Amino acid sequence: MAYVNTEKEDRPALEAQARDWLVRLTSGRATTDDAQAYKQWCARSPLHAQVMAETTRVWDLAKEARLLPAAPSIGPGLRGRTFSPGRRAFFGSAVAAGAAAYLVVRPPARLWPAFSDLTADYRTGTGEQRDIPLDGGMVRLNTQTAVNMHPAGAGAADAVDIELLSGEAMIALERGQALPVTVRAGGGTLRLASAARFNVRATGGDVCITCLQGRGEVDAAGRARSLEPGQQVIYGGKRFVLNEGTDLAAVESWRDRILVFDGVSLAAAIDEINRYRPGRLIVTSAALGRRKVQARLRVEQLPEVVAIIEATYGAKATVLPAGIVLLS
Repeated sequence: MAYVNTEKEDRPALEAQARDWLVRLTSGRATTDDAQAYKQWCARSPLHAQVMAETTRVWDLAKEARLLPAAPSIGPGLRGRTFSPGRRAFFGSAVAAGAAAYLVVRPPARLWPAFSDLTADYRTGTGEQRDIPLDGGMVRLNTQTAVNMHPAGAGAADAVDIELLSGEAMIALERGQALPVTVRAGGGTLRLASAARFNVRATGGDVCITCLQGRGEVDAAGRARSLEPGQQVIYGGKRFVLNEGTDLAAVESWRDRILVFDGVSLAAAIDEINRYRPGRLIVTSAALGRRKVQARLRVEQLPEVVAIIEATYGAKATVLPAGIVLLS
C-alpha cells in the first residue's frame, strides 16, 4: 500500500489515504509491515499526521455510534472500496484542531502501546505478571497492565496514590497498614484502609472494582459506595452498577494464571485470551462469536487454544502474518 509523496498533497487525497489505512489496520489482516509503513506514512509531514489523527477520531466516533462495523471485511485491494453516502458524509465531518497527538495517545486498533502506557512507572508485557511491594502491602499487575504511583500528598510520603492506566491489578494491604491507599481508574477513585484486598480492572470502556477482602469506598459517576467482600462495582461514563455475590475465585483466578469462562460468549472469551498471548485471534463469524463458553484454561495452554476452538466449536482457522488468526 504505497503512496507517492508529492511536495504539495491536497487534503482530500490525504483523507482518502487515511481512510484506507484505517480500513487495513482494523480489518484483522494487518501485518507488522503494515504497521511500520503506516507510522512512516504519518511521519511524512505534519499534515499527514494531522489528517490521520482527525480521521482516526471520527472513525472511533462512528464505531461508537454503530455507523461502522467493528472489523470491516476487505478484499486484496483497498483503492476500489466503496463507502456509503452516509459514511462518506460522516468521514467528511470536521473535528477539533490540534488532534495530531491523538495517534500517540490512543493508537488505532491498539497495534502498539499508547504513549501513557509506554511512559508508565510500571508496566507488564503480554502474559507477564509483576509484584510491586508497598509498605504494608503489595500491588500485583496482570498482563498488559500499566500503572503510575505517586505520593499521596505532603506529610504522607509513605502513602500511595495508584493510577491504573490500563489492564488489571490486585491491591492487598496488611492489617498493620496505617496509611491509606487511593486507586484511580477511568475517572473513578477507590479508597482503601488496612486489611483490604481489591481487584481493579480497566480493559475496556468500563472499570470493574471487586472487593475480595476488607472494605473500601468507590467514588465514580457522581456516586459513592462502600464495598464489602463479594460486592463489585462496574462504572463508565454515567453508568454505575453494583453486583452482589460475585464469584471471587473466578475474579482472582488470573493470579494463578488460570482463565475462567462461565457462560460468556466465545467473542468475549477471545477478547480476554488476546490479552495473554502474542498476536491476535479474530472471530469473523457472528454466529460463532455468540457460542457460549464454559471452560478453565491455564495460560500455558494458550499456544494450543486455536486447535481447542477448532475441535470444540468446529471453527476454521486462517493463519496470517504477525500472529493474526481468523476464526470462522
